[in-house]
Amino acid sequence: MAYKIYLSPSNQSGNKYASGNTNEMAQCDKIAKAAQTALTRCGFSVKVGKSGDTMANRCNESDAFNADIHMPIHTNAFDAKTTGGTLVMLYKNTTEHNKAGKALLDAVGKISPGSDYVLRYRTDLYELSVPSAMSLYLEVEFHDTKTGADWIRNNTDAIGEAIAKGMCNYFGVVYKAPTTENETPSSVSTYSIKMLRIYKGASTNTVGQVLTLQRILNELKEGNGYRGKDGEKLKLDGDFGENTEYALKAYQKVHSLTQDGVCDREDWSKLLCEYLK
Repeated sequence: MAYKIYLSPSNQSGNKYASGNTNEMAQCDKIAKAAQTALTRCGFSVKVGKSGDTMANRCNESDAFNADIHMPIHTNAFDAKTTGGTLVMLYKNTTEHNKAGKALLDAVGKISPGSDYVLRYRTDLYELSVPSAMSLYLEVEFHDTKTGADWIRNNTDAIGEAIAKGMCNYFGVVYKAPTTENETPSSVSTYSIKMLRIYKGASTNTVGQVLTLQRILNELKEGNGYRGKDGEKLKLDGDFGENTEYALKAYQKVHSLTQDGVCDREDWSKLLCEYLK
């Protein structure tokens, strides 16, 4: 029997994004839809809460569905200055809760721009304490900074895929990448991502984009990563310096890409495909 996952995207339409003239509810609905597609492809049974519905209705529906995992999906905010990364909150500090939470955090947190992400425990949140299923409360990046808001808006498909990868890792299910253009807006060899063309010295580089590249390069090759010119893993500083350029060129060489130290759409697509396999 397939594992059951209930997705509960935020109903907080009043939480405005720092860019894009959008809000938390609209973007979390998109993330949930992408996650539903990816999870279903991987063999899970998935139900998504109706857009804007109440938390009480969501929890009742999750219980009726007999979910194995109840997953609220939100985006975060703080002081309009901090791009703080992805957070997973749990109701209980147990081995199983931590295993599930870490699987989700490892998959989603490592592709988000911010770096301040950890497992946290809360007993006062309704959708953590009420559902019968284990609840994994996901806060995907900070939407009150332009860096965070831009990243969330432009990568809802990639976030959905990362959620699926995390759940596959937790349940021991084989992750299946997209196989048809009808399933996602991208082909089998790419993801629908809108990442900037970045390179050393570019005035258009953003901290969020560079951090995402540095994280992915560090995590590939079974965690050994593509090293910088100094032979070390890349420092997660959001600065596209010579070490990041060196590691990117090494990746490009291995994958028969143009070894120019420029991360463009083709490079991003291959990087994300390899990382999310």
